[in-house]
Amino acid sequence: MEYLRKLISNRNFYLFLIILLAVFLRFYQLGDVPSGLTNDETNIGYEAYSILLTGKDQWNNFMPLTNFKGFGDYPPPLYIYLTTPFVWMFGLNSFSVRITSAIFGVLSVIAIYFLGKKLFNEKVGIFSALFLGIMPWALGLSRMGIESNVGILFTILALLAGFKNNSIKFLYPTAILLALTMYTYSAYILFAPLVFGLILFFNLGKFSLRNLLLPLVIFVLLILPLFIHKDSASVRFSQVGLINNVNSVGLINTLNDERGQCLKSYYPVFCKVVDNKVTLYVSTFFKNYLAHFSPNFLYINGTVTQYSILPQRGLDYIFDSLLLFFGLYFLLRKNKDLKVSFIFLLLFLLSALPDSLTGDGNYSRASIMQPFIALIDGLGFYYIFELKIFKNRKIKYLAFFSTLLIVVFSITSFYAVYLTYFKNNYSIFSQYGYQDLMIKVKAQKNNYDKIYISRHLNDTKQYVYYLFYNKYSPQKYQSKKDVSYSQSSDGWISIDRIENIYFVQNPPPVHLISPFGKDKVLLISNPVDFPKNIKLAFVVKDKLGNVLFKAINLSDLLEYNKEQEALRLKGNI
Repeated sequence: MEYLRKLISNRNFYLFLIILLAVFLRFYQLGDVPSGLTNDETNIGYEAYSILLTGKDQWNNFMPLTNFKGFGDYPPPLYIYLTTPFVWMFGLNSFSVRITSAIFGVLSVIAIYFLGKKLFNEKVGIFSALFLGIMPWALGLSRMGIESNVGILFTILALLAGFKNNSIKFLYPTAILLALTMYTYSAYILFAPLVFGLILFFNLGKFSLRNLLLPLVIFVLLILPLFIHKDSASVRFSQVGLINNVNSVGLINTLNDERGQCLKSYYPVFCKVVDNKVTLYVSTFFKNYLAHFSPNFLYINGTVTQYSILPQRGLDYIFDSLLLFFGLYFLLRKNKDLKVSFIFLLLFLLSALPDSLTGDGNYSRASIMQPFIALIDGLGFYYIFELKIFKNRKIKYLAFFSTLLIVVFSITSFYAVYLTYFKNNYSIFSQYGYQDLMIKVKAQKNNYDKIYISRHLNDTKQYVYYLFYNKYSPQKYQSKKDVSYSQSSDGWISIDRIENIYFVQNPPPVHLISPFGKDKVLLISNPVDFPKNIKLAFVVKDKLGNVLFKAINLSDLLEYNKEQEALRLKGNI
């Protein structure tokens, strides 16, 4: 009994339980939920597979340092290299692609305990680890093969090394870790320098400018290759940035319409002042930024970009909104170290900045916010139950265990939905069905002269699924023999053909596929592109039994068209 009493009073015991919970929530059915793989996950896996077997990426570049070429989006390299050993151990599959993210998700839970302990106290560290460990946003992100989770851990470790240390030597790992975040995910190219600048400012009175110069030099030297080879940042921002992304087209059209209406009633100078691109982009940026802190984004509906990692719901639990409120209040009013409070609050506010330059809430680019939210939640929980808000001891324990029940119920209900409803009903958002499709295509490949796969209503980088699920020879693909591709003005690369398999936007007209109708051709597309009662070569269904793809023989389509034409001539149609 005495041993049990000591165990329960030992805070390391609670940290151990939290770590076990975080491991279970992230690793259970990791390869199966989410169902399918996104094209980014598939690309990461195939790049790792290519590096493993040849030392080169899919574009025949030897061990890229600053970025891979990918789909023309130039993803940073670190996650791909971290994934390569797991592809070697477990093979090329969804588990090997996601395990890196899951491991880093668990390590972030451990790291935030130490950060909370250092900045505030041990109990805040325990509570912060709990709230990051169970946060739906963090959980969903950790179960995807995505680079941002690596950046989150490095950021937490950099803050841990950079704050409240009495030796300048701790700023060296801070510089290295923050530089590495910029090799994990594009959003950190803006955020990491801001964080490092604030850490140097925090230590300005403690160390001389001369002592701070060496960590700064280390940081600059490490990130310099990114700016010498600018593709990773500049091309990616041109694809998703506020000024260039697809949503900006609608903004410009609205602006032109507003200015046109204005010119009918007022002088042109006035209309140019009130309706121009500068005011449009500035106002849109601030709308985007404020949206990241809205209850709808954090606690109610989340964002439409999240459906590959979470169902429609808040990115965090609703009860955490109260903890965030109290945490911010106590951070500003009760924390004795005002300098820490100021820097930490500023970091939290800056964490939404990179994503605000691209939109009003992307689950991955905005994920920099996660550790700061968890720490503020932990701080709020600590102060509510530790600073004598509940003066009556019995009421205090009643409130504590009631809150604990709410936490347990929230985790259980969320995870039950995640493993069932989300797994099945949201599988289309993680491109479920491509494994079945591409294996069938490979099996049928030698039976046809041409196979056309259309991405109509299912727009994604289809070619990479063929490479991934069939473990296509990297050496063969690197040579680009029997491969056709094109590149758009904004940098995106489209693979149009691999051998006799054609990847097209829409099913091409029959006379273009086979002018004389003699080629043996297989057409694959969305079910809406084919007649309902036509003979099918095969179908691919989703988790609920809905048809995702139909495959038909060109000869069957020609025969069907002849029958329909005959019926039309007879007047039956």
